Amino acid sequence: MAKIQSSNCSNNQVAELDALLMAARQQYRSDCQQTLLLAEQALRIAQQQRDAAALAHATLLLGQAHYILSGAETALPILRKALTQAKAIAAHRLAAESLIGIACALQSLGQLHAAFLANLDALQAAILDNALTLYAEAYLGMGNLYVQHNEHSKALHYLALASEWADLSADQDLRCKTRLHLSATLLSLREFSLAYDVLQQAKTFLILPLRRDWQAEIFNYLGLIHVEQGESSLALDCLQMACKINAEAGFVWGQTVNLLGLGKLSFRLEQPQAALSYLQQALALVDEFQDLYLLQQIHYQLYLIYEAQGDVVRAMMHHIAYHDHYMKLQRQKEYSQFRANDKRRLQNVEMKLKLLSSELEVNQLKQQRHQEVDRLRELESAVYHDGLTGVYNRRALDERLPELLRLTQESQGHLLAIMIDFDHFKQVNDRFSHHIGDVVLRTACELLSKLTRDNDMLARYGGEEFVLIVHHIDAAIANHIAERMRQKIEQFNWADLQTGLHVSISLGCAVWQYGESAEQLLARADKALYAAKHGGRNCVRFAEVDHA
Repeated sequence: MAKIQSSNCSNNQVAELDALLMAARQQYRSDCQQTLLLAEQALRIAQQQRDAAALAHATLLLGQAHYILSGAETALPILRKALTQAKAIAAHRLAAESLIGIACALQSLGQLHAAFLANLDALQAAILDNALTLYAEAYLGMGNLYVQHNEHSKALHYLALASEWADLSADQDLRCKTRLHLSATLLSLREFSLAYDVLQQAKTFLILPLRRDWQAEIFNYLGLIHVEQGESSLALDCLQMACKINAEAGFVWGQTVNLLGLGKLSFRLEQPQAALSYLQQALALVDEFQDLYLLQQIHYQLYLIYEAQGDVVRAMMHHIAYHDHYMKLQRQKEYSQFRANDKRRLQNVEMKLKLLSSELEVNQLKQQRHQEVDRLRELESAVYHDGLTGVYNRRALDERLPELLRLTQESQGHLLAIMIDFDHFKQVNDRFSHHIGDVVLRTACELLSKLTRDNDMLARYGGEEFVLIVHHIDAAIANHIAERMRQKIEQFNWADLQTGLHVSISLGCAVWQYGESAEQLLARADKALYAAKHGGRNCVRFAEVDHA
């Protein structure tokens, strides 16, 4: 990182500053108050030394500590200052960390769309430093935002990505953290067996006694699973253990969640007085941090209990409170809807990360099995390429075409499918042998590939049938390409391969229509090919445009 230092700065002062920053970062997991004190001390020294990188680092740690100790409103301006300082010296990792902190603070304040953008910016900054742990943290943030939107299937996608990046980073603490978030979403999707397995994995990565709060969280989720499986005694034991750990450690939010769970379970077990006791304790605690979602849930459970007891006044009071918090959450959700252009930005970043992920995984395999590098490359190619002709195979077409259609639809561009079939190919096999038939297909694909661009996709569809996907051209140019292909095959001197051999192709073209699926596009191209076959073969036909 870049440093701006005064000329009289001693090596001892530099070492002292580095040690302070390292100690502050290490203490953050267990003692945020100590992190705050160390970060303030490092900040003063960094200002005296005019050390820009250390200044940004200390400001970041200060903001992170304030977020835990004082809340989002206090932390947000400090984290934004850290971001400005990090950007000024192109400290991409610090910038990404600052953005992740900003995203967490914005989410706590209910500014979900701004939090989404901050996580997206964090991903882009992390890419510049190839920071694997920060990819995981940013994806965690994305997933939790979708959880807050009650879009659990989308949340699952990003939390699974976070878990994959955590595994690649080999950070034990992060591997536990991502699995905890993943298991919570699986519970929301009622995937109890899978959630249980993920929690067992989280246990193996749990660092104790440092992560007592996460231990409590594991007990809480196990309790919820036992509730759903009708194992009330086990559920009660797990939830009470979680509550005990959180109470002893002073984790108020976790304790509130556990009391809510115990209240629900007690009501389910027809123990209304115990349920009321747990829920009233939870209501008293949640007032300290005003979590709208928890307030909504607690008031709803109290409403159900009082309604069951016939206490209409108290039931109505809690139902009104429940409804007020529900409406506040809905207004937040409406204000914070993620926009289409933001999602496209995320898709572009994800594409880069997928490439990085693939590259990293392949590099790890190469390091582990250096003697198998050549074989690995062969296998990578074989997955998506036809063994005989070398062009793409059906699997590649099936996976890539829907993505090409999505990109074409977003850019409002053009895309065409050209279905190619070798005329009377069975006669070639029967008359000249299957070996000659293979040579014909291989040679023809070499000829056709020379007429395509790098971004076109020529794939073997099956047997002697092939598909060419071309985009960013109109129907007239596509017709010209198809006709050139037809002529190239017809005019090639096939007799040099085998005396008496003659080869021709028929082609059916279909222009993609807005909203059309890959299957529908290929079906129309196939229909046009059928017309070419029945129109005398060795010709090009276009599918009619569907005006329905």
